[in-house]
Amino acid sequence: MKKNIVWIMGILLLLCPAGCGTSANESSVSAVTENDSEAAQNAAEDVAENSEIDETAEEPEQSKGSFVGEAADMLVPGQRELITDFMETYYAGLAALEPQDMSHLFLETATDEQLLNESALEYATGLRRMQHTDLTLADYRYELDVASVETAENGNTDVLITETSTQNFSQHPEVDTKLYHIMHHFELQETTDGWRIASHIQWDSIYWNLLGEYWGWDSEEQNIPDAETFFSERVTELLTESTQELEMRAEEIQESSKSFTYPYNRDEAVAYSSEWVGRRNEEWSDYTGRGGNCQNFVSQCLLAGGIPMDVQGDSQWMWNGEDDHSASWLGVDAFCNYAANNQGAGLAASMDVSYYEGTKGDLICMGSENDWNHIVIITEVIRDEEGNTVDYLVNSNTADVENFPVGAYPNPHQKLIKIYGWN
Repeated sequence: MKKNIVWIMGILLLLCPAGCGTSANESSVSAVTENDSEAAQNAAEDVAENSEIDETAEEPEQSKGSFVGEAADMLVPGQRELITDFMETYYAGLAALEPQDMSHLFLETATDEQLLNESALEYATGLRRMQHTDLTLADYRYELDVASVETAENGNTDVLITETSTQNFSQHPEVDTKLYHIMHHFELQETTDGWRIASHIQWDSIYWNLLGEYWGWDSEEQNIPDAETFFSERVTELLTESTQELEMRAEEIQESSKSFTYPYNRDEAVAYSSEWVGRRNEEWSDYTGRGGNCQNFVSQCLLAGGIPMDVQGDSQWMWNGEDDHSASWLGVDAFCNYAANNQGAGLAASMDVSYYEGTKGDLICMGSENDWNHIVIITEVIRDEEGNTVDYLVNSNTADVENFPVGAYPNPHQKLIKIYGWN
């Protein structure tokens, strides 16, 4: 992997690409992974919030995307067309669930960078093909918010973009699935044959999982030796793991329910999640750049669903401000431990349930048994013609997704958290 994409990977790592929460062992939020990136994250979010659509922009006829933001005017037509061609190639792959040849987009010398992006698409399409639902795209559209366009020392053009997209899956085409503020970094070079991509990487779990140990290099001299072999083996490894996990989800578990005195208002919890996905409730702190906001978001959803804070005993779930909160309010691992083991007053929940026994308002955590690092809330249950649950739509923070098929999440190890009510 050429060193010209290394610097952006450090920023992306600091923004917590897997959508993670804080560690279960922390009583307060760790800022180790975000201090150097807060300025970049805030700048991208400011542009996303305040930019206006460039009504004069001319897009290719077939494009389902648009460029917005003041910096969009700094892109020359050839650069716009190249970025649009990349996006359309990527979405063509997602629409048909087929890998795509990207050689026409990249420099002839950028073989590793081309391979990275083709492998990312191969992983994404392979993952979606193995699910029990039809995850081809019936439609899609996207908005590219251009945060900056700068000339690099080598004369290439660096472009930083945040993408917000709406996707309609063939399984449920009437539902708008939204992905918010996916960060892209393009490095473009002008050649005698027009503009070409020198490198591209984007902040999402597909790229993070694919790069594995190589994500977040701290030296510009590092590279991936034998990238062709590495990416081929990595895609195979990830898809094999996903296949195994999919089989495990079908296993029946004898439900270990918990008694409760007061019910959980699932409608209110889901309504809150839909209101605040893609943005933040200013009544609460935002931990997007400080370990991840996913658990903080889910905790707020449960509170909106009538689950009161638990401030009694040694096992607590509460937030009274930056300096007064439990680890379980902000950290996924800590919350899973609380949900699984809490007795008496407070939340009544269970993790000893079959994966497909969920309903809206229940939660799904992701990661591993020793390190749960992401959590989402179910907004809708997807059933097949026989009435069997085959997937869920979920809302999440960091990264923010709305009505996203959890089967398409590239976080293969998932576990259902059944929410019953409270005592």
